[in-house]
Amino acid sequence: MRGALLCLAALALVACRDSPMEVVEEASESAAQGDLVGVQARFSVFTVQRLERHWRQNNQPNAEGWTTLASRLTLDGAPVEVVSETIHGDYARVETKAGTSQRDYFLRKVDGAWRIELGAGPRYRRLAAAAEAASAGAEKDEQ
Repeated sequence: MRGALLCLAALALVACRDSPMEVVEEASESAAQGDLVGVQARFSVFTVQRLERHWRQNNQPNAEGWTTLASRLTLDGAPVEVVSETIHGDYARVETKAGTSQRDYFLRKVDGAWRIELGAGPRYRRLAAAAEAASAGAEKDEQ
């Protein structure tokens, strides 16, 4: 029993240490390996539900939808290059490079773990703008 509790505690710590960059890297690597379960695990529960509802409404099998989504996490079947991350509160933006194009992924911290979340971009942008305004105000006060 004690060993099981220690294992659970260790797993919880590992989940808490995941950075947004690591989550996107893991999703991209899973996609490159064809591991759709691994891809899905990097998305928030809310996003999974939204996507699967959308696919159901369009008479598209979930496996087909996840395969299409996984292809967007790769470039010619290889993982994308993760360039940087920016965090504001419980929201983050991860910049990736896929060939010559840049792709942004937005994440949200859910139950202590970072997950890719559709629709997190606007919330991230609002928090980033508020942080920028606060920083500009602080600089102005110092002058």
